[in-house]
Amino acid sequence: MKVRYSALLIAVLASGVTACTVDQPPVPGERVPDTELEVIDPTASPWAAGDQVSLSDLEGRPVLIDFWASWCPPCLEQHAQVTEVAERYGDQIAVLGILVDDSPESALRWMKEQGAAYPTVREIDDDLTEAFWIRATGLPHIILLDSDRKLVWHRLGASGTGIPEDVLAQLDSILTAKKG
Repeated sequence: MKVRYSALLIAVLASGVTACTVDQPPVPGERVPDTELEVIDPTASPWAAGDQVSLSDLEGRPVLIDFWASWCPPCLEQHAQVTEVAERYGDQIAVLGILVDDSPESALRWMKEQGAAYPTVREIDDDLTEAFWIRATGLPHIILLDSDRKLVWHRLGASGTGIPEDVLAQLDSILTAKKG
């Protein structure tokens, strides 16, 4: 009887150890997965609503991604911060809003009320949403990628102070290196 319970305990512990080896979110310097996107609102982009694009289409310039939903009050604060960055850098960088767990209709209404300075898309296969554990950690979430799709920085939640100056300095450095 003891042997049977010991074997059961070992099996349970072994399965627990396996469950703990789940992949971690990307870390700075790591290339993030490509993902297929459907355009919801094409503001400030060459796309049309309904177009399908991929994140790899944006390689060659830095990308700032804002994961958001219209039902998320802190997303409003982050939207203003991302809009400031989009306006500051113009077409030197790509800025995307990725809609998470929300309907395109609600998002379009929200953007009409708040204004839009960058395109909003939704993921077709949720590769980035899953990689950054967006559903587990919550919204808003923002990430900055370099021109090779490597993670530079990310933050969960909005910040009343905006995007940190050191992150903007990194972005300036990426843009300067690209010119050189």
